[in-house]
Amino acid sequence: MVTIKEITKISQVTPEVTLFLRKIGLTNYYIIKIFNLVGEAAIGLTEDDPYWLLSEFPNMGFKKVDIIAKVLGVEQEDENRLMAGLRYVLSWYISSGHTFAKEDEFFETSSRVLEVSYELIRDALETLTFNGDIHLSMVDGEPVIYFYNYYQAECKLASRLKEIDEPDKGLKAIFREPLGLIKKFENTKNISLSEYQKQAILFATRSGVSIITGGPGTGKTTIIEAIVSIFEESGFKVSLAAPTGRAAKRIMETGGKYAQTIHRLLEYYFDEVSKTMVFGRNSEDPLDADVIIVDEASMLDLILAKHLCEAIKDGSRLILVGDADQLPSVGAGSVLRDLIRSDYFHTSKLNEIYRQSQESNIVLNAHRINRGEYPVYEGDFHLISLNRQEEIKKKVAEIAKTFDLNQVQVLTPVKKGIIGSVELNKVLQDAFNPQGEGEKRKAELIEGGHVFRTGDRVMQIQNNYGLEYKCFVDTALAKATNPLESFSKSDKQATEPIRKGKGVFNGEVGIIEGVDEKNHTITVLYDEERWVEYNSLTLSELELAYAVTVHKSQGCEFDKVIIPVSWFPPVIATRSLIYTAITRGKKEVYIVGDSKYLNEMVDRDKSSFRNSGLKEKLMNVYEMENI
Repeated sequence: MVTIKEITKISQVTPEVTLFLRKIGLTNYYIIKIFNLVGEAAIGLTEDDPYWLLSEFPNMGFKKVDIIAKVLGVEQEDENRLMAGLRYVLSWYISSGHTFAKEDEFFETSSRVLEVSYELIRDALETLTFNGDIHLSMVDGEPVIYFYNYYQAECKLASRLKEIDEPDKGLKAIFREPLGLIKKFENTKNISLSEYQKQAILFATRSGVSIITGGPGTGKTTIIEAIVSIFEESGFKVSLAAPTGRAAKRIMETGGKYAQTIHRLLEYYFDEVSKTMVFGRNSEDPLDADVIIVDEASMLDLILAKHLCEAIKDGSRLILVGDADQLPSVGAGSVLRDLIRSDYFHTSKLNEIYRQSQESNIVLNAHRINRGEYPVYEGDFHLISLNRQEEIKKKVAEIAKTFDLNQVQVLTPVKKGIIGSVELNKVLQDAFNPQGEGEKRKAELIEGGHVFRTGDRVMQIQNNYGLEYKCFVDTALAKATNPLESFSKSDKQATEPIRKGKGVFNGEVGIIEGVDEKNHTITVLYDEERWVEYNSLTLSELELAYAVTVHKSQGCEFDKVIIPVSWFPPVIATRSLIYTAITRGKKEVYIVGDSKYLNEMVDRDKSSFRNSGLKEKLMNVYEMENI
């Protein structure tokens, strides 16, 4: 165990703070984090109200903080405890994708978590409502409970979408004939668009807000290229964006056009004054683009959608492209589906599978599954029938090892269990990057039960806007030198010019380039250009990524995809999950397990119901003018 003296030396935490926080059961990780945040005030803050820890460190969990509170003598009916518990319960709904909780469910869950009466819950809820933390509302005639910022986000997003769709000052006009520009695009690309594809393009040019949705092989990428070509030919400035870095990178790889994350588009940065992350582009300083195209729009959550729409200038167009049948966004809300279901925005639904895609059983099976039909196992879509999960785990590793690591990705529905991502990563690590002996031994660190070795594929599992990265100004020079040696020097001593930046985001995948066992640090290379050093405080943000959950794979494509299939909890094992997993594969998909469980997923079309009031808010703003 690290001594108090060692913690003081490493992080400057005072012995008094260390003793107090250890006494109430906190680990060195949280001791250092808390001291870095509030310094010596940690003792007073925690004694006054230990539940402040939840607001700053939600991953600590209510149960752990509740235990700390009891150690400090907090009573079960203490108002601070009740309010913290209600925030925790509502936060659980948000983390599950809902924007609100139904009142009856909320009271039942809160009473169970807090072990107090409904009357006490109602009193604490009234206080939170009076303070402006929580908003009570009605959705579809039912009483519901929002965090105020989510209620406000739904209202503002609905209002702004209507303004973009029906601008008072009118859309910026296209002075050239769109049909002629479509014909020019066809000639340039030597392709022939279908009449329905042409109609989708025309509606996108005429509408303030338009939606293009369809499954794999239906031509979404080609339509994006055509739309970009038409607007640029007409002198419009077009911005292409996606909710994640990997999705933006795929746009560039497939369409050849520059794309960026929505966060980067909106110039997301850390404000030194407010000490929070803020969007540089907003209603006061909007984007200068005339057309904003968002691909993989099914991943767009409520809060990000609100900020995006607020930053769109009057007279500009918003075009959302995505597959509404995939898993919804990781963040709360169901934006793309709500917009489609509202019927207020023109939606082009692409159903026709085009010639090249008709040769792929991956594409054909994805559409079968989406219709509620079972897949056919032939061609590029394989079934390896096994029953026992230990056998499935072993076979997954055997198949994966036959391919180059850059080609293959294992996708699993769950994180825990024998064929969850954690256990699969252990066998896949041994298959792709085994520990050597003697001179061939690879440096490694053990953190949180994970073994990290030089050469491992890893994933950042949470947004860290303050995490610093370094890269060479000239990437060609970077390949001709040793970056780890250069980065260990000061900037003035470095052998090549170095550029610094901040921000590593949830879902980014990199390779461990170096492990310093003595100083307990790991250096990860992202996108073949950004080097990030992780220390004892940030290593918990990394996981092995030979296998990842299907949710973490959204917006990505891989040449070979391997999917273990067995019994999984029904709430997880749904049609949209297996559909999303299969559509990640470009060249081959391997189903390893019992096909009856895959068929059960196909039958279970309840995947993604979420509590969301956006559709109703849209109805309110659109119908208001008719009153």
